[in-house]
Amino acid sequence: MTVALEGMEIRLTGRCGVEEAETLLAALHAAPESRVVLAAERVHTSLWQVLLALRPEVEGEAPDPFSAQFILPRIRRNDPAP
Repeated sequence: MTVALEGMEIRLTGRCGVEEAETLLAALHAAPESRVVLAAERVHTSLWQVLLALRPEVEGEAPDPFSAQFILPRIRRNDPAP
């Protein structure tokens, strides 16, 4: 599984596909104070949508330049939503 709740962290690892979006959503609802740690080599758009909607604390870097430049800054708590 590429989405795992470990203590106060939700870790995204490996190739996070569309099938993991529901798992990520459930983990964030189960532990809303948790931070998300990005350690994935690929993150499907559906997971980015969950993160954009809930805007949890996120550590780590996006695995691709587009997400790093345009998506991740919108998720970070210190960047206001458009």
